[in-house]
Amino acid sequence: MKKIFFSSLLIFLCSFISAQRYIKPSSNLSTRSFAIITDTKTWKYCKKELIAYQQVLETEQLPTFILYDNWQCPEDVKEEILKLYAKKNLEGVVFVGDIPIPMIRKAQHLTSAFKMDEKRFPWNKSSVPSDRFYDDFSLKFNFLRRDSSRHEFFYYDLAVASPQKIHCDIYSGRIKPIANGDNPYKQISDYLRKVVEEHKVANRLDNFFSYTGEGSYSNSLTAWTAEAFTLREQFPKVFDVDGRARFMRYDMLDYPKNCVMNMLKREEIDLAVFHNHGIVHRQYLVDEPTTSDFSEHLDRIKYDGRSYLRRCKGELKKINDFYDKRRQLGLDSIWFSNYNEPEQRGRDSLQHLKTVIELSDVTKMQPNARMIIFDACYNGDFREDDYIAGRYIFNSGKTVVTFGNTVNVLQDKMSNEMLGLLGLGARVGQWAMLTNYLESHIVGDPTFRFSSLDSDVDASSLLSTPYNEIQALAYLESPYMDIRNMAMCLLYHHKYQGISDLLKNKYLSAPLWMERYTALSLLEKIGDKNFDDILKKSIYDPYEFIRRSTVNWMGDVGRNDYLPLIIREYSENYFSERERFDICSTLQVFDSDTLVTAINDILPMLNVADKEGVRKTLLAENERMKSINNSIFDASDSLVHRRSMIYILRNINMHPFVAEYIKILRASAECDDVKIAMLQALAWFRHSVNRQQILDVCMLLMKDDNVSIAVKDEAARTYYRLK
Repeated sequence: MKKIFFSSLLIFLCSFISAQRYIKPSSNLSTRSFAIITDTKTWKYCKKELIAYQQVLETEQLPTFILYDNWQCPEDVKEEILKLYAKKNLEGVVFVGDIPIPMIRKAQHLTSAFKMDEKRFPWNKSSVPSDRFYDDFSLKFNFLRRDSSRHEFFYYDLAVASPQKIHCDIYSGRIKPIANGDNPYKQISDYLRKVVEEHKVANRLDNFFSYTGEGSYSNSLTAWTAEAFTLREQFPKVFDVDGRARFMRYDMLDYPKNCVMNMLKREEIDLAVFHNHGIVHRQYLVDEPTTSDFSEHLDRIKYDGRSYLRRCKGELKKINDFYDKRRQLGLDSIWFSNYNEPEQRGRDSLQHLKTVIELSDVTKMQPNARMIIFDACYNGDFREDDYIAGRYIFNSGKTVVTFGNTVNVLQDKMSNEMLGLLGLGARVGQWAMLTNYLESHIVGDPTFRFSSLDSDVDASSLLSTPYNEIQALAYLESPYMDIRNMAMCLLYHHKYQGISDLLKNKYLSAPLWMERYTALSLLEKIGDKNFDDILKKSIYDPYEFIRRSTVNWMGDVGRNDYLPLIIREYSENYFSERERFDICSTLQVFDSDTLVTAINDILPMLNVADKEGVRKTLLAENERMKSINNSIFDASDSLVHRRSMIYILRNINMHPFVAEYIKILRASAECDDVKIAMLQALAWFRHSVNRQQILDVCMLLMKDDNVSIAVKDEAARTYYRLK
């Protein structure tokens, strides 16, 4: 009741204070419109450039509103968005300057990977900055509070009965200046002038660059080489005589940083994609290179030792332990004694900087790739004053739009999904609407588009046309794969009758890898019998990413008849490193006795030299789960440790123990903290063969008068997520 009251009070206060101003489009409204939403100061200092941006969009038949105000809260902004959507056929918005940032809680299942404990960690770190608050109208939120120091942060819980999937109604982007020493309003003005100029250029997406960093995909060549095949399916013109596709990997050079930066500076690069690890202010390109002779081996040992000692930050126990272990190897303290000397620290720092792209590197680089996708953690974190994605657009280079993540991101996520729509003229925002997670965001101009590679096909127009089932079915016959993929998405989102069978048949008949992946990934969202059954076929797919995804989905379902297929796949594709890693992780979720039986049945039939070694590897991770379960079931263990062990179930759905987990929920002696942690973990068992048991106990808890309000609330959240 309190949440409802404070949420209503916030809306009232926002409405009372708000006095927004509209600058209407000069052209007549067509079937769609766009809105630039900015704050009063940005309007004052950047008025000329904002109007120029508005005008250039109108030359593209996209009538554009400008709204400016001293926005007090996210509801204030969203109210105006909803009005424009209802009355003016709004297709997208861009937030320019100081616009409130929604910080979302209790919605980690809408991210690809983020699972930070919201109880243990500060709200500003354990919440997800997300503009899905603004662009997905179906999602419902409960207001919690405004941040006491970062006043632009507003915290919300995803409401209990909210839809549990993202389906954006409009697209959005952020143009938020960075703390690089320049005047923020000059940054915005300079950027908008650049955007206007790029909108005037008829530029086809025929020049592509991809970089894969160290540690991505477990450094698997099998995973990496597939990208060239899928890009050819998506951008056939890029591989024609007039196009160009460039692919680089971390191990092509000892230190590839300069080559990567030089590539991004090339004026002809249209789209660049980074597959690497990252944080807010850094892109990790490569680890220290492999050494090849004796002197290099020695230098590397010394460098690693000095680096470790600095990370100890003066903790004597860690330092002494380090020296004790090194003495056992015959290395005395002289090897590392200069680790804290300023001159040596400086040399080591320069060595490390050769492996990363820092914020200052981006500014010096002045990148020209018009669009950049960061398939990395935190590079798009606009809650920070300065961040990688912002640096790429706020400089004198020609980069106008980036797509990144505000929190960490899953490695086993499709990052190139439906990119072919960009080559056929879709606006970046229209493409992003079909692929969004809670954390994924456009930093820069969401209306940016390339000229279509086919003058007879305009994906932007197709995506802005009101949904028509007959037309969507006709798109399935398009000669362009990502138009066909777009059609499957439209039919799925609009609940086409028979969609599951259509997707199943599409997977079984489609000749192209990315088309089969789209059909399979949409079937996963449905999660019915067709999905469960098709996995027995898709584990043999020629496309490594489909096989890898299948292995993970088999673990999500937990059917024992998958085990022989998973074990055989481990043997037959042993050199597919990422797939092998995922198989070992997946085998944790199965009953150990059933796993042993499957291994005994399958191993004799496989052409494997070290069968006993394979047996130990396949059982190792499964054995680890026994100790985790022992802690979960041990009521005498500390609350903090039990909760941390329970949280592991969010990543590893231990299906055979669901009945035992339910006993914890029904036990009167168990504390609410343990029950709530267990309910939160079971909410991730979305495809589990034991899902109905979880739904049943949630319903019982919701109706049980002896259960606390907090447990009832969490039971309802889990029920709606699984239902």
